[in-house]
Amino acid sequence: MQPSLRYNPALNGLRAVAAMLVVGDHCRVPGFGAGYFGVDLFFVLSGYLITRLLVDEFGAHSRIDLPGFYMRRFLRLTPPLLLMLAAYLAVAPTLWPQPGLWAHVRDAGLAGFYLSDYAQAFWQHPKMLLQTWSLSVEEHFYLAWPFAILLLARVKLRWRIAALIGLYFLATAWRIVEYERLGWFVAYYSFDTRLSGLVLGALLATSLPRLGRVSEETANAAGLIACVMIVSCLRVSNWGTPWAMQWTITLVELAAAAILIAASVRTSWVSAVLSAPPLVGIGIISYGIYLWHYPAAFFLREHLPWYQTWPLVLAFALAAATASYLILERPLQRYRRGLTARRREAADERVAVPAGAAASTSVQ
Repeated sequence: MQPSLRYNPALNGLRAVAAMLVVGDHCRVPGFGAGYFGVDLFFVLSGYLITRLLVDEFGAHSRIDLPGFYMRRFLRLTPPLLLMLAAYLAVAPTLWPQPGLWAHVRDAGLAGFYLSDYAQAFWQHPKMLLQTWSLSVEEHFYLAWPFAILLLARVKLRWRIAALIGLYFLATAWRIVEYERLGWFVAYYSFDTRLSGLVLGALLATSLPRLGRVSEETANAAGLIACVMIVSCLRVSNWGTPWAMQWTITLVELAAAAILIAASVRTSWVSAVLSAPPLVGIGIISYGIYLWHYPAAFFLREHLPWYQTWPLVLAFALAAATASYLILERPLQRYRRGLTARRREAADERVAVPAGAAASTSVQ
């Protein structure tokens, strides 16, 4: 059973910003050399939303419908991914004949089974499907996190928050330790070293309701600080730099948390900017943009300058993502809602029947 989570268009706007940072980086647009930080924005937002859904569901029903949760995640993520992988396998042997067909099949298999994170960390595969590493990280998080929520639900709120704070510091320290021990690729791509952003989002989802109403002044200040932090990180960090792994990933995560706090106040300037219709529209199809853009960027950037690569990749990704959304994702969204309603009705019936049977027995 999926609990209701009040729709906030600004969160789609944040998805759009994150996606555009990543696309700019992969198209090698000047000034976007650290655009890969857009993934960290995604991680914090994902940890926040998933935790809110799970916590709200447990609060409403004293349990979490694990099969329903996993089915919704599967229907949300996997069909669009498989569609992209099918298209990739259709054209990749022509665009990149040198690795051979079976190398492309292997890479598609790694992506389709959500193994790209560790495959990328240790073997630098899949090359032309590099973007799928973050989907693998999120999928592993989805598999484990409901059980963490069930454990945390057994303790008082203040201890939940303390546990998540401790886990965030531990995850951050582990990323830095693994960077020093095994290098950039392992620390950047592995699930266990990229937990910090997801945990910070979970911490925010757990603690924000306790903070009470955030004032507009606080929200505006948080948004301004967050923007300064993100712009600074984009200017001073580049791929592979030690300080990016040690410090700036953490700064971007904290900036993402500040943006989420600011966006929770509908009258803040952050909410107004991120709720702009163009950003919201891009955010709605941002998953498709993220899926489709990278193979095109990988191919075109080897043949064209960035100022031709970027608009071509963006146009292709927008068209492919829009088609995927209209043909596949939106119908599946309606199906997920119907599935949730049917599971809720079935669960209500299972609860009601024993109660009725007990009443009947007592009357006799």
